[in-house]
Parts: sequence; C-alpha cells; structure tokens
Amino acid sequence: MGRRKSVDDETLLAHARAVFLERGAFGTTKDIARRAGVSEAVIFQRFPTKAELFLAAMMPRDVDADSIIASEITDTQAALVETGRRLLDHFRQVIPMATHLMLHPDIKMSEVVEHFGAGRVDRIADLLTRFMIRRNAEGLLRVDDPQATANLMIAAIHSLAVYEMMELHKGDDLGHAVPLFVKALWSGMAPGPPDRGGP
Repeated sequence: MGRRKSVDDETLLAHARAVFLERGAFGTTKDIARRAGVSEAVIFQRFPTKAELFLAAMMPRDVDADSIIASEITDTQAALVETGRRLLDHFRQVIPMATHLMLHPDIKMSEVVEHFGAGRVDRIADLLTRFMIRRNAEGLLRVDDPQATANLMIAAIHSLAVYEMMELHKGDDLGHAVPLFVKALWSGMAPGPPDRGGP
C-alpha cells in the first residue's frame, strides 16, 4: 500500500494559487512548498513543470452555470438583476486568475483553451439565451434577439469586474451598476414615451 499524501492536490493548488496571485509568474515552487508544508519534490511528482502547476492552480474552476441564471425568480427583471450580480461575483473570481494565465511566459492560449474545454466559455451565454427565449414565449419579456441580448449583458457585467480589478473607479464596488445595466437593456433603445423614472 502506497504512502498517503501529506497534502491533497486541492490544498496544494490552493497554496500555489495564493502564491501566484501575490507574485504572478515570479512565485516559486519553494514558496509554495513552504506554505503547503511539503518538499519541492512532492510538487514536481504531481506537476512535472512549474508551467503545469501554474495552469492547474490558476485555471478557474468549472462553474455551475445553472446556478448563475436566476430562473427561480418569477419577476423577470429581478431575475436578470440577480443573474447579473451572480455573474459579477463569478467574474471577480475568474478574471484575476485568467489575467495571470495570459501573462505567463510559458503558457500558450491554446493550452488555456484546451484546459478550459471548448464549451465552457459559451455555457452561461447559452443558458441565459434559453432563459430569455422561455420568458419571451411566456410574454414576460420582449427581446428580438435573445442571443445577442444575453451576450451584451454578459459583456457589460464582465466590464464591471475588469473596471474593479483595474481600480478605474477608485476601488469602488461597482455592483450598484448591475440594476442600471439591466434597466437599460430592459428599456431598449426604441423611441417611445419619455421615461418617468419608474422601475
């Protein structure tokens, strides 16, 4: 019977992620080994190169896309706002890690895509599109192009997370903009009676 691992892979990757988030590609396996309480040899037994360790540690976990779409909320506008908030939380976790991956000199974008899996990026957009199609069919939403609208909403929320990370708004939490973005999409751009400031 083999010797039991002193630290499981998830714990080891959590230590590696902390080091890489602090120091980027300059974080060392020595730093990671010290934090995890293992030898560097243990790290290299599981991850043959530092680039593989970096990729495994910094690749955002697969997301349960169903849990992001707030289809349990019956009020459609409120459901879209909650979906936007969940998306923002997701992007706040993913974008810093993805940025480190893109900047690592030994990791190619093709490796990132291969590690992600081809369908991962589109899953949330597909589910949000289907949500909009269903609500449209039920008369609870009017949207001419659900796919374009879903992608536009995702891009808008993504930009909030990027702005927060870059501290373009003095480090403010931009979550307050989610309902404003949803309202802008909800109202559309077609001419009509003036907005009286309602929801």
